Amino acid sequence: MSSLINQLEEFACSLKATMGVFEAYDEGHSYPWVNHLWRGPTFRRAHLDIVDARETSKLYMMHLCIFPHVNDPSPIFGFDLIAGPSKVTGAFHDFSPTAGGTNLDTWFKDRAATQRWSKERKLPEWAQQIFSPSMVAAGNIQDPEELATLITFAGDNLAHYLSEVGKKTVSDYTSNQNHYCHWQKQNPHTPRVMAALGFEQEVVHAFIQKCLFPEV
Repeated sequence: MSSLINQLEEFACSLKATMGVFEAYDEGHSYPWVNHLWRGPTFRRAHLDIVDARETSKLYMMHLCIFPHVNDPSPIFGFDLIAGPSKVTGAFHDFSPTAGGTNLDTWFKDRAATQRWSKERKLPEWAQQIFSPSMVAAGNIQDPEELATLITFAGDNLAHYLSEVGKKTVSDYTSNQNHYCHWQKQNPHTPRVMAALGFEQEVVHAFIQKCLFPEV
């Protein structure tokens, strides 16, 4: 999996470099894996975490989520990936609607329509509550070229998102963002995988509730 992991490590570095121009801050969390938090004038919270368990469990996971300010109707940026010994088993990327109908929502819909993946995954019920119909949900990525396409797609989308988010303030979308967090916390896969990696249940629960998807 060396070539795939090299691609993922390079992408992780590029994400940190892209987000590194914003203010890094600390919410007081302490977990045995990589966590970065940023905030800026155009968004209220960006969180990148990387769980590198290749040595013990042959898994590598990455998550980036960016929330607009609560008075901004822009969608929520999300990118998640989990890789095993020889393939990326799941990759998920979306501009998840807050109010819907913004330029960013339309832009992502048009961009996603140009992409096809070798194995698309069906979204579970909880995910259908919050993700856009255009969400990327790909699995079984073994071809480095397909992974490169995915990485480039997500990276370009991130750059565009950061250039456009925060340009419009309309109303209070706190409840919309909390709705997103609520349904993300219904995902049974996250605690199951992290428990399988040997992390204590209390630690995993606190991470999901307070760091991964904290409600406002």
